Amino acid sequence: MNPQSLLSAAVRKVLGSLTHVVTTDAVLSLTFDDGPDAENTPKVLALLEKYEARGTFFVVGKSAAGHLDLVRRMVAGGHAIGIHSWDHRAFPGLPSRERRRQIRECERALQPYVGHLFRPPYGEQTVMSRLEAFMMGYEVVGWNLNSGDWFEPQSSVMGKYLLEMVSPGGIVLFHDTLYDKGVPAHGVDPEHTAWPDRQAMLDALETVLDRLSGSYRFVTVPELLQAGRPRRSFWFKPSLTTA
Repeated sequence: MNPQSLLSAAVRKVLGSLTHVVTTDAVLSLTFDDGPDAENTPKVLALLEKYEARGTFFVVGKSAAGHLDLVRRMVAGGHAIGIHSWDHRAFPGLPSRERRRQIRECERALQPYVGHLFRPPYGEQTVMSRLEAFMMGYEVVGWNLNSGDWFEPQSSVMGKYLLEMVSPGGIVLFHDTLYDKGVPAHGVDPEHTAWPDRQAMLDALETVLDRLSGSYRFVTVPELLQAGRPRRSFWFKPSLTTA
């Protein structure tokens, strides 16, 4: 590898966010944001257990602190735990000190179960917040396949899209709950509103598991990283704060 390629790889390691891995193995990583939730997280865990699948849960610390039984159940099922901040505020609008506090507080709430995986709320980050996560020892995990389950009410639409777009080494975004219930959907057309009912998501998830089990292995993000060459993208939003 020439010096320019080495430099590019180093920059992507520091500032890039993991989106998928390049592999010929039929592996897929299902990820779940915003939980845990007493009603819907157990349903997701039951589906994963039914199909002998492992997933990765990016949990909100404030919720996890009140549902450590569910966190322990995730770990007992072979699933991975990542950080999704303390209270799900978008990082571009927060000062640096508060961003670091959000990660540390969530980390403390999840000990000893948490791994070094972080997904910023809404997937939004700045160059500086990405650098902070790197300096704190975290792999920032994005996705390359978005279920759209926070605004799409039809499981058939979600399931069809996911089955058509899935590919080996992919990372799929789901939400086992919506932390910000009853507010406009974040990052989509303003005419959409958040869809807190998780039944459509659960049905789409089961469709994916049922149709792909036997042809794909559903693995955690750490396991996915062992299965191929990581691909990291520059995934930034302009800062909304001067701090």
